[in-house]
Amino acid sequence: MPLVPLAALVVLLGALATFVWLARPASAVNRWFAAFTIFVASWVLGVTGLQSGAHLDAWARVTFAGAALIPASFLCFMQAYPTPSNWPSTVILRGTFALAGLIAFLTLSTPLMVYETTMTPAGLTRQTGPLYTVFSAYFLVTWVTAIVVFVSKWRLSRGIARAQLQYLGAGIILSGVGGISANLLVPLATGRSTYSWVGPYFSLILVAIVGHAIIRHRLMDLRIFISRGLAYALAMAVVSVLLIATARIVLPTWEAGALFVHPNLVIVIIVALAMLSNPAQRFISRVIDPYLYRGIEHPVALRGATRRLSRLMQPGEVASELRQILAEVLVPESFTMLVKSFESDSFEQLSTERPPEVDPRVLAALHAGTSDTALIVVNPAVETGATKRIHEVMRTAGFEIVVTLGRRGQLLGVVLLGPRRSGDAYFKDDLVFIESLADLASIALENALLYRQRIQMLEYSDRLLESLDSAVVAIDITGKITSFNPAATKLLGISDEYRGALMHVLPSEVGWALVLAVSGGWHPREVEVTIDHAVRGILYVILSTAVLHDDEKRISGALVVVTDLSAVKALERNQRRVEHLAIMARFYAGIAHEIRNPLAAISNFIAMLPDRFDDPEYRDTAIRILPMEVSRIVRLADRLRLMAPSEGGKLSVVSISPLLHDIVAIHSPTAQEQQVKIELRCPDDLPRIQGDPGQIVQLFVNLLRNAVEAMPDGGTVTIEADHSPGRVGPDSIVIRVLDEGTGIDPTVRAKIFDPFFTTKRSGTGLGLSICREIADFHRARLALFPRSVLDGGTIAEVEFPSLPPESPAA
Repeated sequence: MPLVPLAALVVLLGALATFVWLARPASAVNRWFAAFTIFVASWVLGVTGLQSGAHLDAWARVTFAGAALIPASFLCFMQAYPTPSNWPSTVILRGTFALAGLIAFLTLSTPLMVYETTMTPAGLTRQTGPLYTVFSAYFLVTWVTAIVVFVSKWRLSRGIARAQLQYLGAGIILSGVGGISANLLVPLATGRSTYSWVGPYFSLILVAIVGHAIIRHRLMDLRIFISRGLAYALAMAVVSVLLIATARIVLPTWEAGALFVHPNLVIVIIVALAMLSNPAQRFISRVIDPYLYRGIEHPVALRGATRRLSRLMQPGEVASELRQILAEVLVPESFTMLVKSFESDSFEQLSTERPPEVDPRVLAALHAGTSDTALIVVNPAVETGATKRIHEVMRTAGFEIVVTLGRRGQLLGVVLLGPRRSGDAYFKDDLVFIESLADLASIALENALLYRQRIQMLEYSDRLLESLDSAVVAIDITGKITSFNPAATKLLGISDEYRGALMHVLPSEVGWALVLAVSGGWHPREVEVTIDHAVRGILYVILSTAVLHDDEKRISGALVVVTDLSAVKALERNQRRVEHLAIMARFYAGIAHEIRNPLAAISNFIAMLPDRFDDPEYRDTAIRILPMEVSRIVRLADRLRLMAPSEGGKLSVVSISPLLHDIVAIHSPTAQEQQVKIELRCPDDLPRIQGDPGQIVQLFVNLLRNAVEAMPDGGTVTIEADHSPGRVGPDSIVIRVLDEGTGIDPTVRAKIFDPFFTTKRSGTGLGLSICREIADFHRARLALFPRSVLDGGTIAEVEFPSLPPESPAA
């Protein structure tokens, strides 16, 4: 058999092993695969030497020694690829490799494996020693174990790792089955090695499938660069070999009729000329270039990109189209597209690959100071400072090209491209194509973002209208109903059949509001009206209208929002009822508590009356205590009477100035005993008011008493009165009582007017409640608020409506 093909196969296997090992010498996976391939090459080398016919015993020993190391290295490789597994253990691997080394050593140094190798007309024959049986058993068991490890890893793997295992397993298993059958099982059964030369050719399957997996699937993270010239040369060589082999089979006398030029050379020249023809060029462009990850021509791709990116799309569709275009032309290993929203500085990743390890804000910084669209080639060697560090980070992350997409000075997105799968660099023509494509992509991305924003706004508006409890109805300029939400169907009684109908089908109040809005006569805003509902009767609602305009700012229609107040009105009625019941409950509880205490004391004295009637001490105590307790009940009754001032009050014209002077004159001595000074600032010409003098005196006496009691350490109480426009009328009298006390705790300020609420140990809690009743009876306003946030104190302000100057005197 010819030796040249086998020798070429040895060189090819050696080159594959060297390439894999040099690619990643520190990787255990690469080292074991290189070792496995070298041992296969040594076995093929031994078979090649046997076919030469010289030194047959020596070459036979080399063949078996190389074969002994193949299954052990295959098992070690399968344990390490793609990631190390727990089984087989390191001990088993070392033991297996030690056994393989021992068999190889004994094979080379002794005749225990093979001897008396001869070449006969029938083929190669040899005698086997006792080590051959051990070798056969070891080889088959180790090979099957490696297959089991491969199958278990293949079942657990997913994605690209599964595809790589499939190709790798197919190459190793198919070539192994062929080689084992031709060089182990057949000789073991027949005792002859007649067809041992066939086995090495099965390793071509290993080379072909592993090479395919490296080119197409980055097997073992390897990348092979096949230039266009090398691709042409390989294609020409394969076609020439096939044609020469066919010619020899069909025409056995092919070479006998050669005249001046060898026939094989003629075939090579014809094939070379054919490779330059247009059909061959098209075949290479359509078949070989895509297989080697070489894209289509730039002008053709750019015309297609213009058509594909000109339609209206969502941002995700733009990213998908851009990815497909780049994959057809440049075939990058990775494509990542980040899109920046209009509303914020955050980036959204649209590609399905792993997120970039570069902060998008850093990429945005690269865009600053550049044009709308910029192309940046990652090259740390030519950059300095912060830009150099950014380039180093991107190079580490596996990116070679950064494209910023922008429009009108605003960054819209970033595209990150990895190295080309073909191994080629990004040449000048490629960069020009990317820049042209980036301009198209920027326009498409801006349109896509605007389109998505509009879709989101429309969806938001639809969802908002559907979720609103208020009825919303829109009409056009002719008065026809154009749209309404589900709430309008329930509240206004309109259905889908009314769409396009005139607005007279709406309740009259709603229709008139729309007419006034469209005509520009009036734009109701939160106007409370009643409508007549067909089922629920009279309903309280709030109307609000808005005018709709077209692109030219002309009135195109109007819409009305109708909110049902039925629930609010019911809640208000229920709240008033609950508040009234709560006040009454506290009121009655307070009355019971205030009356029970003096009654309990009186009851105790009455209970002791039969036994201690003649006791002088008892009589003295009763004479002193009983009138006091009765007096407490009487005072409580007097205060309760003031809770209904509208019944007992008699209105007359009252002059405030003399009344305030009398109050100050009467209560100043008592206040001075508590180191409190009362100051009165009241002009004599204040207008008069209409009221009950007794109740007004009670009002200011209670306020003055509260002010004095709020200053246990003494101070000044100021009473001010003036005449000014107020809240209760256009002409009002405002009286303020200012103290310098600690002020009112903000947490209890909302409760100070509740009956029987007090912060005093001995208070009844009726003082301010009675003051509020008196103020309400006189249509006056009573309010308490802090005098100073820093210094404390309280201001009690009462505002009375004053009488006109022409009112008669009291």
